[in-house]
Amino acid sequence: MPKRIESHEEAISGIDNARKYAEMAKNHRNIMYGSFLDHIKSLGVKGGNYLEVGAGTGVLAAMIAEDDPDVHITAVEVSSGMVTVAREYIEEKNLGGRVRFVAMDAADDVMMEGLGEFDLVYSTLAMHHWKDAEKVIGNLLKAVGAGGVLFIHDLRRVWWLYYLPFRGSGFIASIRAAYMPDEIRTIFRRLGINRYEIKRRFPYFMHSIIVRK
Repeated sequence: MPKRIESHEEAISGIDNARKYAEMAKNHRNIMYGSFLDHIKSLGVKGGNYLEVGAGTGVLAAMIAEDDPDVHITAVEVSSGMVTVAREYIEEKNLGGRVRFVAMDAADDVMMEGLGEFDLVYSTLAMHHWKDAEKVIGNLLKAVGAGGVLFIHDLRRVWWLYYLPFRGSGFIASIRAAYMPDEIRTIFRRLGINRYEIKRRFPYFMHSIIVRK
């Protein structure tokens, strides 16, 4: 398998760029997030407190909150511009009482610890961007309360996309930065976690990691 190449994409910055991304996400929300919502629902966590990491403009958080009225979501996003736009979107959807956004980096141990514990901690399409995936995953595991679930859904590095000669393609760069199952197993072994699942998802350049406490 070809070597992982770390992602150097910067987080979306600036209100104008965040608004453009938000419009695209809202217009294509079912295509972009429908399968994620189904995967999260299949975990069997009903109601409670959720933590979303890499929450973007809040579209997925809103979909989850609308689907389950007993859910309260803390949404973490590193881009302050995205957080501003997400808060506006959540207010438009009248979900401000159940979804709150926090501008922070999930690699920040102190801030993560200050968020408390959650019944479900989840992240979609963010792991390949993390500068220190082991540290972030360790922080996420600490945020999962007793009986809770950690769910990470991300790209998978596959050779038939890795070698496509598309320069400047953000998607191809993300594929090259994605993790393979053996690399994920190494991370969990170093963290002392032995019980977890790695599920390959359609289309087959994606997979999910599930840890139950």
